[in-house]
Amino acid sequence: MASTVMTKSFRSPPIFYGWWMVLVTAIALTSGPILVTGTFGIFIKPLAETFGWSRSAISLGFSIVAGFASLAAPIVGLFADRFGPRKVVLCAALLFGSGFLSFLSLSASIWHFYGLSLFTALGGIGLTTIPYATAISRWFVRQRGLALGFMGVGVFVGGMFAPPLVTYVIAHWGWRWAYATLGLLVWSIILPVVGLFLVESPQQLGLRPDGDTEDAESPVAFTHHGTSSRDSTFAEARRTLPFWLMAVSFSLLSATIHGCITHLAPLLTDQGLSTQQAAAALMLFSAMGAVGRVTTGYLLDRLPPRLVATSYFLAVVLGLLAALGSSDERLALLFAAMLGIGFGAESDLMPYLTARYFGLKAFGEIYGWIFGAFAFGAVFGPFLMGWVFDTTGSYQLALLILIPATTLGAGLMLPLGERQPIVAVS
Repeated sequence: MASTVMTKSFRSPPIFYGWWMVLVTAIALTSGPILVTGTFGIFIKPLAETFGWSRSAISLGFSIVAGFASLAAPIVGLFADRFGPRKVVLCAALLFGSGFLSFLSLSASIWHFYGLSLFTALGGIGLTTIPYATAISRWFVRQRGLALGFMGVGVFVGGMFAPPLVTYVIAHWGWRWAYATLGLLVWSIILPVVGLFLVESPQQLGLRPDGDTEDAESPVAFTHHGTSSRDSTFAEARRTLPFWLMAVSFSLLSATIHGCITHLAPLLTDQGLSTQQAAAALMLFSAMGAVGRVTTGYLLDRLPPRLVATSYFLAVVLGLLAALGSSDERLALLFAAMLGIGFGAESDLMPYLTARYFGLKAFGEIYGWIFGAFAFGAVFGPFLMGWVFDTTGSYQLALLILIPATTLGAGLMLPLGERQPIVAVS
C-alpha cells in the first residue's frame, strides 16, 4: 500500500478499502496520547515518593500538557488539512517517543518535570484523533459514525495494555524505565504502521467515499447521514451556536473524565483497594471506552446525535455518584466503566458532529478548535482533583463539584438541532 496517487482504474477489493484505513488508524492510536492519559495516575505515587512532590504539583504537569494541547490542537488540524494527516503523524511520533525517553534523565526539580512533560506534549498533540479523523472522514459518509467508532477502539486497546505494562515495569525496573518503555512503543508501532500503510483519502486510489461508484450520488444537505449542505470555513463555524455548544459541553466533560482518570489509581488505593485492583479498574475504563466508541458510532448513524450525546454524558454522572462509595470494589468498577463509556462517546461525537455541521473543507481546523476546547477542560480537572486532595485529604469535594458540571455538559447537547441547516449567531 502506498500513499501515492493512482489511476482511477484501481479495482475496488471485496472489502471497501476504507475499512483497512480504519484498522491502520486504530492500530496507530494504541500508542498515542492514551499512553499519557491511561498511565499518568500510576506515576503519581512513585514520583511523590522519589522526589517528595505533592499530588497537586504532579497533577499540574498533566494540566500543562492539556493546556498546550488546547492551544496547539487548532494548528494540528490546520496542518492536517494543508500537509496531510500522514506527515503530521510521522513527525509527531518522533517527538512523542523522544519525550517519553527523556524522562530517563528526570531530576528532582519539579520544573524539569514540567519541561519534559511539555516536550512530550509537543509530539502527543499530533497523535490525537485530529489527523486520523481527518483521514477517516474523507473515506466515509454514510457510515462515518461507525467508522470513527471503530477507529477510536485503538485508543482504548492502548489504555488496556498500558496500565498493567507500566505497573509491571515500575515494580521490576522502576518508573524511569516505564517511561522509556512507552517511548519505544510509540516508535515501534506508529512509525511503521502509518509510514507504510496510511492512505489519506479514497481519491488517492481512484475510489470514492463509502466505495460508491463514480456516478453514485453523495448524500448532502443534512441527510440522514449527517453531512452539512455546504462546507464551512472556521470563520463561519465559530459564528454558529452548535460550535459553541459543542465546545463548552466537551470542555466540561473533559474536565471530569481527565480529572478522574488521572487520579483514579491513587483515589482507589486511598479507599483501600489494592494496586492490582486499581490497575484492573484502569483496564475496565479502556475496555468500556471501546464499547462506548463502537456503540456511539452505531447509534449516531441511526438516531439524533443530541440524544445519543446526552445519554452517554449522563452515564458519566452515574459513575461519579458511584465514586462517592468507591471503597466498595463493585462501585469502583462501575465508576471506571462509566468514565470509559463517556470518554469513548465523547471522542466519537466530536469528529462526527464537526463533519455533520461544518462539512470537510476545513474539517481539520474546525475539529482542532473543538478538540482544543476538550483539551482546555483537561487543564482544570486533574489540577482540581489534586488541589482538593492536598487541601482536604480526600477527593470527595472534587467529585461533588464535577457532578453538576457534567450534568450541565449533558444539557448543552440538547439544543443542537436535528438536521436543520446551521444558523450563525450574531
